[in-house]
Amino acid sequence: MGRCAPQQAFVMTHLNRSRQQQSESRMRIPPASIPTQQPDESGPADASPLELMAAAQTTHKESAVVLTTHAAHTATAATRPVTIKDVAAHASVSVATVSAVMNANKYVSPELEQRVRASIDTLGYMRNSMARGLKTQVSHAIELVIPDIANPFFTNISRGVEDVANAHHYALILGNTDEDPQKELNYIHLLHGKRADGMIIATTAQGHDIAPTWPLHQFPIVSIDRSLFHLGIDTVLVDNQHGARMAIEHLIQLGHRRIGIVTGVPGIAPTDERLAGYKEALETHGIAVDPALVDVSHPRVGGGEQGAWRLLTQTAERPTALFLMDGTMVIGALQAIAKLGLRCPDDVALVGFDDFVWASVMRPRLTVVAQPTYEIGHTAAQLLFERLEHHPDREPREVRLHTELVIRESCGASLQRASGNT
Repeated sequence: MGRCAPQQAFVMTHLNRSRQQQSESRMRIPPASIPTQQPDESGPADASPLELMAAAQTTHKESAVVLTTHAAHTATAATRPVTIKDVAAHASVSVATVSAVMNANKYVSPELEQRVRASIDTLGYMRNSMARGLKTQVSHAIELVIPDIANPFFTNISRGVEDVANAHHYALILGNTDEDPQKELNYIHLLHGKRADGMIIATTAQGHDIAPTWPLHQFPIVSIDRSLFHLGIDTVLVDNQHGARMAIEHLIQLGHRRIGIVTGVPGIAPTDERLAGYKEALETHGIAVDPALVDVSHPRVGGGEQGAWRLLTQTAERPTALFLMDGTMVIGALQAIAKLGLRCPDDVALVGFDDFVWASVMRPRLTVVAQPTYEIGHTAAQLLFERLEHHPDREPREVRLHTELVIRESCGASLQRASGNT
């Protein structure tokens, strides 16, 4: 036992020396370097291999602790979100300069701006819009509230709105109401909570009636497709009445006198104005408006099928042509015609209001009144940002965009040409 004491003393001395050398080594190694422990050759010649192994294992464990701590620090630094201060340090400018570049609210020389933007790209900096909104009460988001995004009409409008929003560095919040006034009201409440700075909306039929009770003038709002201009709200529409009149007059020129119409939700601009255009065309050509040829349905595929079915199976004389107020309703009308064993346009001519991407490849190819859907969204968004950024108190504007009659096969014009009739 007495012979073990010197060996134990050597081990402790060796371990203490190793810890001291490693501590000094850690003080000299930069943070990004990996410390490497060299074997200690300063021990006495009579140290046993077992003693040297014990000392080496202890030193290795301590080195492992250093490596683990450094790795954890590196991982934390790598996952920490980049801040505006990091961008300023990287670009060697002040935080105020970075803020001025991002907000474009103060002059910054082109050289500095290029340097800041290069640092933003290099570091992958993304501004925390939510935190910024809490401070400035500006969310940098706008709402688009529509009845149904599945309707191609509103899909194209959405793209027009989004392109303008992106150009202004705003996010877009999209909401579908499904013609439910309560859902509509929920989206309006987002404005109160400053979750959005403005709104573009195609109101529901009921919402159109109760809109005067909304806080319409507390926030920038633009109405599309359904008019709120009478309430002092910017509105973007198409010339619905003129478009419908063109369609009906074309069918009359093809020889049709019993022209049925399937309308949509009553009480809104598209329905009321297109119905007015239908009646105007008939009366202009001395054709009496027959209530039996006017059907009210839902602006969906199913609504078009049901409305066309009712008109084509009524006890009165069957119409020879149908006018559908909505693009998706035309598809339903074609289904009804097929189920009844009829042919379009041979037995029933068909014209729809609104063009869509597959209308020109269907059989028969559809004759439609085309609306500038992208331009509707683009124009509405421009009006909204005009109020948000420049003229919040300007007079309200109503913009009416033109429609176009696109003649294809479903109206029967090709049959008329083939038979030599005019």
